[in-house]
Amino acid sequence: GRVPKEMITFYYRDVIEEEVKRRIMEETLLDALREASLEPLVKPIAEYIEKDGLAGYVLECEVVPLVDVREYKGVEVEVKSPEVKQEEIDRRLEELRNMHAVIREKEGEAVAEPGDIAILKYQGFIEGRPVNEAGTDFYPLELGKGIFMPEFENAIVGMKKGEEKEVEILFPEDYPDKGIAGKKVLFKVLLRELKEKVLPELSDEFAKDLSFDSLEALREEVVKSIRKEKEAFMREYVFRTVMDKIGDGIEVPIPSRYLESRVEDVLEDLKERMREDNLVEEERKKLREEVEKRVKEEIREEFILLNIAKKEEIAVSEEEKKEEIKRISENMKRPYVDMKEFFEKNGLMGYIRNRVLLKKARDFLISNAQIKEIT
Repeated sequence: GRVPKEMITFYYRDVIEEEVKRRIMEETLLDALREASLEPLVKPIAEYIEKDGLAGYVLECEVVPLVDVREYKGVEVEVKSPEVKQEEIDRRLEELRNMHAVIREKEGEAVAEPGDIAILKYQGFIEGRPVNEAGTDFYPLELGKGIFMPEFENAIVGMKKGEEKEVEILFPEDYPDKGIAGKKVLFKVLLRELKEKVLPELSDEFAKDLSFDSLEALREEVVKSIRKEKEAFMREYVFRTVMDKIGDGIEVPIPSRYLESRVEDVLEDLKERMREDNLVEEERKKLREEVEKRVKEEIREEFILLNIAKKEEIAVSEEEKKEEIKRISENMKRPYVDMKEFFEKNGLMGYIRNRVLLKKARDFLISNAQIKEIT
């Protein structure tokens, strides 16, 4: 049968009212923000009001605060020259040779030498008792890399396949493994297998295996790569130095909901990458405090940069916003159209604009620093 309209209204009044409020906000939010020239950092909170038969809402928005930043141009910074040295080229080429080395068994009565890979079985003992954390049946140790204590590696050098040896080591008090820190440990070691690394010769043939026309072409690419790394490091160093100098003593207010949102994002990310669920309450509280402290510093830096961008009238084009949304959608593996709609519907295009502004303000500070290269 038919249900009277009055009954539907009575039972579903709250649901209907919420839907009407949602639609009012959805259809008018962007225009309201645009008219007030507001770019919220997080989704605004709406308080709905009704008066004389009319409905509307008041928005609570958290925006970038005004910060008085001075003397940020012409900051003096000393940096090391990004010149590429011959030893750096040689080291990088040697790394490439090691990456493409062939591992093979050492035959006959061969002894272990630095650079060899020793397959070990060993067990550590303290006062005759085996130490669980100091033993394994199969461990590949590349000699000369400094992975183990020097006394241990030195004892392996000169051993032959199948040979056994005992070596006593006194571990320092500050050794990371507290079970053996500050104690004498007797290791019983068996050299199961002995392998050597055969490095390819530096030649045109080697370069061609790496998709280069010649060894000279490979060298040129290595030089470019090292120079690019040095220049990136130099830019980061210049930026950090400038920020340290101009940011000292500046008061920067941080909106509470925005801070909470950023902290939650970091904690959520950590939860996915580590077993955060296993932390006890005290550890969880400490982790949150550490994250909040770090996030506050990040936000403080961002607000200083955004105020510099405003002062310098640095603009952001529609194309730059589009490219930024593309980058975010690629990182999150979500369709561009969906991400664009999300930012627009929630009045968060200001967030996108700020992301672009941060990069441009950063570049502005670096290019306006007074850089002095030193050797």
